[in-house]
Amino acid sequence: MGVRSVLQRIHWLNLDVVAGAVLSAAAGSKLPDGRGEINYWALLSLGFTTWFIYTLDRLLDIRRKPVPNTPRHQFHVKNAPILWKATIAVGVLAAAITPFLPLSLIRWGLILTGVVALYLFMVNRLGLKSKWYFLKEPITALVYTGGVWGVAFATKADITWQDKSLAVMFGLIAFQNLLLFSWMETQEGKLSSPNFASIFREGLPKIVNFLILAALLTLFLSINLTEILPYQRRFAFTEILMSLALLKIRYDSEFFLINQRYRWIGDGVFLFSLWLL
Repeated sequence: MGVRSVLQRIHWLNLDVVAGAVLSAAAGSKLPDGRGEINYWALLSLGFTTWFIYTLDRLLDIRRKPVPNTPRHQFHVKNAPILWKATIAVGVLAAAITPFLPLSLIRWGLILTGVVALYLFMVNRLGLKSKWYFLKEPITALVYTGGVWGVAFATKADITWQDKSLAVMFGLIAFQNLLLFSWMETQEGKLSSPNFASIFREGLPKIVNFLILAALLTLFLSINLTEILPYQRRFAFTEILMSLALLKIRYDSEFFLINQRYRWIGDGVFLFSLWLL
């Protein structure tokens, strides 16, 4: 098995998404000065729950007929029995380490669990042509951001407005990422279900993307025009680089549509957090 094949399976197994979430939470935990406390139990819990949610969502997706004929979906169809067992095992492990987590994080986790359960119920009850699928991208971005920053802020007694702004920027980038994916899937013509871009066509997605970029730039300038610590500045610059990388994919779409490069690199932007550690 070659390197490309291994990386492809890592992507299909959502392990790159898990790594991005864990690294981002670890980087956020170090705010504001780069010496903040990292709760490793919380990071482990985040990794387990992120993989559990993403894999469960895909396994539920392939139970619907017809099964989308994409490599990701076919991989899950082929390996469904072992993936179901692994998902249950990871869910048990996530529950087992709950007593080691801060009480505030447990409460926040229960809220997010309710949102995820409602989301999965909704998605699996909707008809294949339902326009309510437009909620998928914003809800996923909200849950992903909530998990990452719930862990990052779990042990902080005082959170500055600059750190909160960095969390909001992260959420906007997560939404930008998912909007990009929905638009690229529409360009491919390989939709497994309706998405934000296919429902609203070109008009609204373009406006939302513009508003996201405007909000990111406003927050970035607001943070950097105040007296902040070097680590906060590095964090803000990193987030801007993440957004610019996603923008590059959109405006060079023909290149990134080849072999679904946009998915590899689009999910890979969350690994930029590694250089903050």
